Amino acid sequence: MNLRVIQLVIGFGFTLIFLALALYRVQLGAIGAALAGANPLWIGLAMLLYATNLALRTWRWQLILRPVATIPYPIVARALLVGYGLNTRMPARLGELFRAEYFKKTYGLSRVWALTSIVIERLFDGMAVIACLGVGLFLASATGQNAGMLMNVMITGGVFFSIIFLAAFCLSGPMTSRILGRVPGLSAQLAMVQQGFKILHTWRLMEVVLITFIIYVPDTLTLWCLVKAVGLTLGVADALVLVGAASLSTLVPSGPAFLGTLQFAYALAIEFAGGPPAVGVAAATLAQLCVLLPIAIIAAGILAHGSGSLIYSLLTKRISNDASADS
Repeated sequence: MNLRVIQLVIGFGFTLIFLALALYRVQLGAIGAALAGANPLWIGLAMLLYATNLALRTWRWQLILRPVATIPYPIVARALLVGYGLNTRMPARLGELFRAEYFKKTYGLSRVWALTSIVIERLFDGMAVIACLGVGLFLASATGQNAGMLMNVMITGGVFFSIIFLAAFCLSGPMTSRILGRVPGLSAQLAMVQQGFKILHTWRLMEVVLITFIIYVPDTLTLWCLVKAVGLTLGVADALVLVGAASLSTLVPSGPAFLGTLQFAYALAIEFAGGPPAVGVAAATLAQLCVLLPIAIIAAGILAHGSGSLIYSLLTKRISNDASADS
């Protein structure tokens, strides 16, 4: 079966499952009423905060890339927007592969270095959202509804990202260099990966950690404003729980704009905060329409503006990969 078809079937299947879970015991009329009464001022503020969030993420990615290439901020910003925009349309964050391909075609940066920097970026994001979820549960004493499920998500995510961090840290160590020297056939590509991970052994790591901490201030406020727009005011602990749950839900394969998984995560977190799940579903839908959709449109514009050959090459590569999988 075509690999693309398998991805679509899996994404569509998870969308249906999580939408059903999110809408269980929820009246559609309540969701519609919450959306109809959404405050546009809070929505506008959420969009501005998310733009700030993206600007900070671009700065962090530029810093992560610095050990292998000094790339101008506007180029990094365009590549980041392309990846984030395509992530809303592809399952399991496969837009990151296109982000690396975009860098290769427009700037000539090796795909290996680009993907290594993206792994580092996502690694710190993962640990940050696990921390947000853990701190939120701790401050709330983990006594709300769905606390057990959220605790299990935190533990599973913590183990997953800890394993990735340890693997990256070991890969960039001196022992790996000695091993690569004995295996010339592996040294070329893995040496690039190792050089990209070198940041984990430098003081620049602290800069990345600090910027990541700053990033999640506007990120948390964005979600707080979206929930506020549909009539619910979250406390600090509940907002952190929402950030953790919503961010981790985007790792699950789903349809466009994380349809289904995002609704389920918001409903879960809002129930934990003592609010009605319908408000959570409405806030997630606002996030998709007012935050994720604009990013997807901007990404499409970047790819279309003077980049017809890039789009063709990306599509051709994707088609050839699918054909290879079929053979």
